Amino acid sequence: MSYRIYVVDDDRHYARMLSYRLDKHDNYDVEVFHSGEDMLKSLSTPPDLILLDIMMPGMDGVDVLRSVVAQRPGLPVIMVSAQGVIDTAVEAMKVGAYDYITKGQDDLVKLDSIVRNVLEKVSLEREVETLRDEVKQKYQIKGLIGESGPMQHVYRLIQKATRGDLMAAIHGESGTGKELVAKAIHFNSSRSRGPFVVVNCAAIPRDLMESEFFGHEKGSFTGAHARKIGKFEQADGGTIFLDEIGELDLDLQAKLLRALQEGELNRVGGSATIEFNARVISATNRDVVAMIRQGTFREDLYYRLFQFPIPLPPLRERGSDLLLLAGHFHREYIKDHPEFKGRKLSAEARKAVAAYKWPGNVRELKSAIERAILLSDHEEITAADLMISGVNPISPWADRMTLAEAAETPFASERAANGRSAGTDGVSLDDEEGGILSLEDLKHRAVERAYKLCDENVDRAAVELGIGRATMYRLLKKYDMMS
Repeated sequence: MSYRIYVVDDDRHYARMLSYRLDKHDNYDVEVFHSGEDMLKSLSTPPDLILLDIMMPGMDGVDVLRSVVAQRPGLPVIMVSAQGVIDTAVEAMKVGAYDYITKGQDDLVKLDSIVRNVLEKVSLEREVETLRDEVKQKYQIKGLIGESGPMQHVYRLIQKATRGDLMAAIHGESGTGKELVAKAIHFNSSRSRGPFVVVNCAAIPRDLMESEFFGHEKGSFTGAHARKIGKFEQADGGTIFLDEIGELDLDLQAKLLRALQEGELNRVGGSATIEFNARVISATNRDVVAMIRQGTFREDLYYRLFQFPIPLPPLRERGSDLLLLAGHFHREYIKDHPEFKGRKLSAEARKAVAAYKWPGNVRELKSAIERAILLSDHEEITAADLMISGVNPISPWADRMTLAEAAETPFASERAANGRSAGTDGVSLDDEEGGILSLEDLKHRAVERAYKLCDENVDRAAVELGIGRATMYRLLKKYDMMS
């Protein structure tokens, strides 16, 4: 690692001596200026350190220092003073100088030590900045792709959310990237050094959710063989992301509200009060305001969690981002699987991507692009390879009707060859004896068929049915289909 150092002194002999002493270090690149004015002209490409003489004709050292502090705050400056101007050197320290030395032989040893300390600090700052850039690249630029107006609005909200510590609530359809937004907020906030803990409220059985949140003591319930630290304790000093917050039952909502208000919790089966300090970011694809009206979500918890709401647009409202994302997912998959290098989206496929509504949003688009690369037998990926918009052999609902829409669709006017009615999705609407199935039975068959055809992939089955992931989990549990 090399460092650029500016030496500014009108005494050419002394400047040359300093330059010679510093040049003995292979990683020091030294440039000499004989006036403050000349150095300031080169400040557009700032050095890592400036050695600045105090007594100079024209602009003196203190005036030059003020200009440096104004243009490049934080850039370290070491003042070089003659024996009779120590008071001026102290004044320079108040202006913003890092340190000072006097023009004596003994102080050259001090110079070596000061320069080494300053550049160690510079090295550490470079490392931190590199890590920060990597985090931003991973969670803000790479993770969130989009240039459309709706996404620019999201970026502005993320930027504002990082300024403070308010509880943020991300609302958007399944597959829009809510967890990526939460990570972007956390890793660009003052809590970025702390943990980022994720809790999927839809995937944890309700009777275990309190223990998941707050932990439990040994023996507090059957199966509690050891003490468990809950997610809120794990997130202390960082951020806890509560995904699918709308799936919490009312009892747990009340306990969560109390924990958030007091900043403390009790483990299940424990009596000790434990303080925690975690920022809460929640997410949901449900209409929480409607849930409040229905009495299934606490209004006081809503006002607590939704201090800073961030709405995420569905993919169908993001215009040109569709092809931008498709290209990104295509490049990323090819990068990880170079054996498919050369395959590209045809004009026909790009047109299909742009025209399709993508009810599964970004998650569905990513799956479709990766699947198309695998399925294609040619260099150019066709629209059929994407398996969307009526040409998807995996999907039993090519037109992506929801269950409610399917139930309201008029029965086919003609009987199938076997004398049984069939919906547009290919699921029989008749029971075994020729009578019409109930809506509940139809729903059961639809969920079972989608789950099997999607190889028991819950996310894909939910997308095919046009329902949320949490709803799919509930239906699978209801019909006892989950292994």
